Amino acid sequence: MTHRPAPPHFIRTRHRRRQISAFRRRFPLIAFLLRLVLAFIKLSLLLALTLVAGGMWLYYRYGSDLPDPQRISEYRSFETTRIYARDGTTLLYELVGPDAGRRTPVPFERIPQTLKNATIAVEDAGFYENPGVDLRGIIRAALQNYQSGQIVSGASTITQQLVRSILLSPEERGERSYERKLREAILAYRVSREYSKDQILGIYLNEVYYGAQAYGVEAAAQAYFSKHVWELSPAESTLIAGLPQSPTSYNPFENLPAAKTRQRVTIDLMAKFGYLSHAQADQIYNTPITLAPPQTDMVAPHFAFYVRDLLERRYGPDLLYRAGLRVVTSIDMGWQAEAQRVAQEKVAELRAKNASNAGVVMLAPDGEILAMVGSVDYNAPDGQVNVTLAARQPGSALKPFVYAAALQRGWTPATVIWDTPSEWRTPDGVVYKPLNYDNAFHGPLRLRMTLANSLNIPAVKALEFVGVPNFIEEMSRLGVTTFDDPSRYGLAMALGSNEVRLLELSGAYNALRNGGRSTPPVAVLKVTNSRGEVLERWAPERGQPILGPQSEQIAYLITSILSDNQARWFMFGRNNVLELPDIVAAAKTGTSNDWRDSWAMGYSSDVTIGVWVGNNDGAPMDEVAGSNGAGLIWRDLMIAYNQGRPPQPFARPAGIIEAPVCADTGGKAGEACPRPISELFVAGTAPTQVDVVYQKVRVGGDGNCLAQSYTPADQVREVSFAIYPPEFREWAARNVPQPPTEPCPPPQALAQAVAILNPVGSGDIVSGPQVFISGTARGPFTLEYGRGRNPESWQSIGQNVVAVENGLLGVWLTGGLAPGEYTLRLRVITADGISAADQRIVQVAGSP
Repeated sequence: MTHRPAPPHFIRTRHRRRQISAFRRRFPLIAFLLRLVLAFIKLSLLLALTLVAGGMWLYYRYGSDLPDPQRISEYRSFETTRIYARDGTTLLYELVGPDAGRRTPVPFERIPQTLKNATIAVEDAGFYENPGVDLRGIIRAALQNYQSGQIVSGASTITQQLVRSILLSPEERGERSYERKLREAILAYRVSREYSKDQILGIYLNEVYYGAQAYGVEAAAQAYFSKHVWELSPAESTLIAGLPQSPTSYNPFENLPAAKTRQRVTIDLMAKFGYLSHAQADQIYNTPITLAPPQTDMVAPHFAFYVRDLLERRYGPDLLYRAGLRVVTSIDMGWQAEAQRVAQEKVAELRAKNASNAGVVMLAPDGEILAMVGSVDYNAPDGQVNVTLAARQPGSALKPFVYAAALQRGWTPATVIWDTPSEWRTPDGVVYKPLNYDNAFHGPLRLRMTLANSLNIPAVKALEFVGVPNFIEEMSRLGVTTFDDPSRYGLAMALGSNEVRLLELSGAYNALRNGGRSTPPVAVLKVTNSRGEVLERWAPERGQPILGPQSEQIAYLITSILSDNQARWFMFGRNNVLELPDIVAAAKTGTSNDWRDSWAMGYSSDVTIGVWVGNNDGAPMDEVAGSNGAGLIWRDLMIAYNQGRPPQPFARPAGIIEAPVCADTGGKAGEACPRPISELFVAGTAPTQVDVVYQKVRVGGDGNCLAQSYTPADQVREVSFAIYPPEFREWAARNVPQPPTEPCPPPQALAQAVAILNPVGSGDIVSGPQVFISGTARGPFTLEYGRGRNPESWQSIGQNVVAVENGLLGVWLTGGLAPGEYTLRLRVITADGISAADQRIVQVAGSP
């Protein structure tokens, strides 16, 4: 068979092109899809090559100078941070590093499997599968960071956390940048190639910080439960596993509810990833947790730990525990010891009334914390709880701030608030009907009296006037951080239904003492590093006004009321617990429902003191109120602090005036006001209208009826009454003499009272040409006569429209009359329409 020679290449090419063209014409859609697939493959290859090249460049660009992964098991050196009292020499606490006993490595196999599983579930669910880096997590975090415009999420795996804490320098460790994250990821990848997963997890569990000075799981088990890690129960293990994310926020000693919430998250993740069934998860979560910290003989332990937590938030645990900081604090050891002593003594006396604990805060005017008593016995079973930081219901201790907000909105100390039965209906239909401490109602009272005597109903009305959102905003500016649950907002906040912290409330009272200017509590005065370089130094600052443009004046008015002992006598009597000998102090007590919390807050010119008494578990006390509980501690400390100091009244600022007001109505006092007093006002807000005026009224009898025309003259008198504004009339009728409203009843012999003829002549015998007739006519009258004892007709002597009282009624001309008997008659018609008459028989004698 003969083969024809192959055509030239360009002929074959044209032939293939014709074939392809024919295929495209015959199957256009398939041809298009084939071209699209081919283009996608080319583009993918190009992109892959670009990514590989870029990845290799990034890997070598940022990974060339990374530390050797072999150094991961080496411990870094550290210096101990020391916390001192304000004298700079009294050591309060040493923040020991891990090498000093707060970190005890344990073999991996001795760590409970539950703790390992919980750590993986909550920190890095793909730990055993990923190469040290979670690519999906990185993409997700990158998207979150892009959307927020800043780095808010890191997607760090356990391996990344480990290399960050051990291999990176402190400076790079604290850096928040994409470059640092990339170097960290490269280093984590290298570490994953050098170490097994169990090795990495074991090192991590022995290195990670769990709070309470505990590095590693063994130190954490000892710190929180006083036991070895292998002795931990599943409940204890899952609680610990959730702490590393935020050891300060989840510290069980300071905030057990937050730690339990974090434990719930951990357990739910374990169930999600198959480590537990849902039933096991619920069983573990519901297992009671009993904290058992080690015993300590620290000086001012609650304050020292409070300072430690502050520093940890500012500097981070690494710098705090390894940089050898020297921290000088505000605590005054003399007053700390005195506050501790007084609190312990008074609580010992109150134990019979089921009171077991107390907290005390003493603040200098500039906010420095001079004393912080977190409990009366730190080594008691629940003594580690710092009650000055615990959220508790303050009762009436919030009322000064409610009224301060009302003063900003137009009320004055003379504004009258009606203490009468009142009720409000909540949005869900519940009727809120508060009562006063004495279960009584006291009518109209000035604001000064309602605050000084801690009356509940006026306080609720004041909050209604202010508005709950405005009140919450004010308390936030004053430093209160616990009003964070809108579902619990309501008028009951005026009576302390929402919890506050003693330290924060003490700061708010200190702001009142400082003219309504922000004065946050200060604990740290100076921080230096191991080289003597000053990292921070506190200096007093004049805070921002919180109570509006007239903040200083409003704060002074509240201070004036809280220091008004005489105003307090109305409810608390003389010589009450807040009335101090030769000391000018502004004070307020508070008592929560069911006697669960007793508060006493107040200040003098030199110090602010806040006290709480109660039980850590919230158990009710036996009728321990603010006055007979916390008030006892407050009183003793305030007297001790001011001993030897001359009484110093609170300085009155410019813009405060004194004006007379009527105590009952709050209006300007006029001559009719029965109880004029002097009151303080912000200039321009004093009342200008007199609202109590005199009214003169003719009364009869004993003064309880209105005199009438027939009322005997000797029983009529004119009396001036104080007439109150319409809204006070009903109250005034019960409490202040008011004009009678009923007419006096007529006398039994009406005629004798209205028409009276006096005897005529000598024994009613007249002679001569004329006779003067006298008597009394209490109204228009007619005087007439007739012949005989029963005259058939009458002759007029005279008439008059003017009443006559025991005077001349008329002149009877008798010159032409025949001798004999005549009858005189006086007829009177009163203005009330009452008719009366009087008659008298007279003898007209003949001419001599």
